[in-house]
Order: sequence, then structure tokens, then C-alpha cells
Amino acid sequence: MELPLNQAVIHKGGGCRLSGRSKQDRRVHVLAVVTALVSLAPIGLGSLVTTLGAGMAFPDWPTSDGQGMLAYPWLQSSGDKFVEHGHRLAGMLVGFCAIGLCAAAWFGGSSRGVRYAVVAVLAGVIVQGLLGGLRVRLDRQVVAFGHSVFGCLVFVSLWMVSSATSCHWSQIANRAVKSKFVWLLAWAYPLVVLVQYVFGGVVRHLGGMLHAHLAGAVLVFVFAGCVVISSFRSGVSDVLRRAILVGLAVLFQVLIGLGVWVTKFGFAPSGLVAVQHSMPQVIFRSLHTFVGMLVVATAVSWSVTILRSEATSGCTAVGSKLATG
Repeated sequence: MELPLNQAVIHKGGGCRLSGRSKQDRRVHVLAVVTALVSLAPIGLGSLVTTLGAGMAFPDWPTSDGQGMLAYPWLQSSGDKFVEHGHRLAGMLVGFCAIGLCAAAWFGGSSRGVRYAVVAVLAGVIVQGLLGGLRVRLDRQVVAFGHSVFGCLVFVSLWMVSSATSCHWSQIANRAVKSKFVWLLAWAYPLVVLVQYVFGGVVRHLGGMLHAHLAGAVLVFVFAGCVVISSFRSGVSDVLRRAILVGLAVLFQVLIGLGVWVTKFGFAPSGLVAVQHSMPQVIFRSLHTFVGMLVVATAVSWSVTILRSEATSGCTAVGSKLATG
């Protein structure tokens, strides 16, 4: 049977040979991975900006103290201005990468779905940049909160484009996870994680919902345990690999969260007193936001793998019935 142009040939040894349009998607995959990795720079710096309260280091945007983005003497600056302008430069770099990714997909002959996906990514990057500028222009924490949450969605979209353009995305799953509980979990877990991320954003930017965030952390931990256990029982390798990432991300986030609590509120039994803006506190609080995005991304990745295998299994079953008459 002839394979579609946008489908990969998967060898028994696990290798992947691309044919037709898939070769173009492979190039887009490399650029998508690069863009996702570059996006970690503004994410990390943005988290540091929030921790240090440096969001208003400059009262203007898109200029910095009246100077253009590239004209401002960034390396000669220090403190809040160094961090904030570095965040702006990193965001601009992601924008350039997203433009290159979009051009590669549209002019390189990628599949229609990939082309639309990278356009959505570019639009997201542009909106994220405008939100950052609006946060400065209005000097409102609620806009900073929206900037943080939307940034998470943009990162997740980049993560998924990177996955969707890999050669293994075209591999038809040999086994679907035949469990209604897992199917429901695939819908529920990403929603629970995203709501928890929103709670964290409210705590960080607006100073509320701390108890809801703590309760949400417990709920996410329980859900993640269910994800890992059910994935091990399924025996499906793709699902299991992504479930391991889910478990590691949540475990790391919980440990960082404990570090945030101790460095922010102290720990009386050991006589530890919290020092505002101490180096350990800055590191833990910034990492907590950073890893939080990875928790959301791994949740969506696992969920899409489950739902896609179910859809593929259903289509294969229908095709077999049609073929046998």
C-alpha cells in the first residue's frame, strides 16, 4: 500500500525514514525545537523579572529609557534594568525564530496542518509581546498576570508543534490504551494542571488564592500519580515515556514549591528565618514558575498522546471492517 506524502516510514529498529512532504516537516521540526529552546530564555528572565519586581524598570515601551531595543546599552546596565531589558531582547529573539519557523513551513512545502500550526504560534508570540508592552504602558499587575498565563500557552504550543513535526508523530500506534478511566484522565489532567498554573499566577502577581494553590498542588500530585500508574499498566511505550516526564516534572515542581515556602515563610523548627529577596528565595520562586510551564507542557503532551492513539485505533478498526467487507 502506498503511504501518503506526509507520512513517515517506521522501521522495526525504531528508525525513521522520511518521505515526501515529511522531509519538509523534519526541517520545521528542527526549527520548532530551536524556537522552543530559545523561548526558555524569555521565560526564565520573565520569571526573574517578576520575582525581583523589575517589571517597571523602564516606564516606556517598546523603547527602553527612550532608546531603541537594540540601541540601549544593555551590557552596561545593571540591576532591574539589566534583567528587564534582557527579557525584552530574549522575547524579540523568539519573535525572529517564530518568523523563521513560519517561513520555513509555508515556503518549504510543509503539510497544511503544520502551516496553520506555526501561524498560530507566530500569532501567539506577537500577542505575548504586545501583552508585555501593555503591562508596562498600563502598569497593572492584572496584565502581568495575563502575560504570564498566556506565555505558558505559547510555550505549550511550541512544545506540541515540535512533537507534531517529529518523525514519530506519523507512526500509527500499534496499541491504544483501552480504558475509559485513562481516557477521562486525559481530558481532566491538563485542565487541572492549567487551573493550578492560573492559581499560581494569582498568588504571584495578585497576592491571593494561596490556599487554593496549595490545595491544587495536592490535587495535581494525585492526578499525576494516577497518570503514571495507569500508563505503566497500559504497557504502551509512547504513553509510558510521556507519563515518566509527567511524574518527573510534578515531583520536581513539588520539591521546588517546598523550597519556595521555606525561603518565603521560614521554617520555625529549624530556626530558619525567611529573608526577602535573598538569593535562595529568588532562585526557588523563579524556578517554580519556570518548571510550572513544563508541568503544563508534559500534561498536554501525555493527554494528546492518549487521545490521538484512541482516534488512530478507531480509524484503524473502521478501515479493517471496510477492507473485510
